[in-house]
Amino acid sequence: MIQQNLIKALLALVLFITLMVGLGVIFEDEMTFATTWVVERIGFLGLALILLVTDTLVTPFPPDILLIVIAKSPLSANWPLYVGILGVVSVIAGMTGFGIGRWLGHFNWSKRLFGRFKNEHQAFIQKYGFWAVVIGAITPLPYSVTCWTAGVLNIRWYVVLSASVLFRIPRIYLYYWLLTSAKSLFM
Repeated sequence: MIQQNLIKALLALVLFITLMVGLGVIFEDEMTFATTWVVERIGFLGLALILLVTDTLVTPFPPDILLIVIAKSPLSANWPLYVGILGVVSVIAGMTGFGIGRWLGHFNWSKRLFGRFKNEHQAFIQKYGFWAVVIGAITPLPYSVTCWTAGVLNIRWYVVLSASVLFRIPRIYLYYWLLTSAKSLFM
């Protein structure tokens, strides 16, 4: 199951990067104009708040778009700082989502939904919970869903935090690098 999810996530990543590079080449001037306009209106704090919401709650907005905003705006001059802050904000959001999952785990409907799975697979969850969070942290799969589920399934908080810090922050740097250098890889 883990191998299948990794393969699907890798394919989704390749598709996402290819799509972004293609759009970036075709609409480079428009993207620069639009991202600069967004940064001028909401600033980096606004971007960080968007990430906090999208990585805490389950939304259809992929947070990686914020990396494009940084890459194609004046923020790119200090990208290591901004990307690092977004990584930390993402981890905070994930832990907030974990807390929401823990809270939801107390409701009867949640116990019915996850209880049987949790009871039947408790040893598996405890043994591989760290790696499940890692998969959610590094792939395009919704990180918020991963953290909520970890909370509902009572994976220990320090397991979720360590997987998030060790893999989510480097993943954000890696995705930024892929988005900014992929054009040269394809051309």
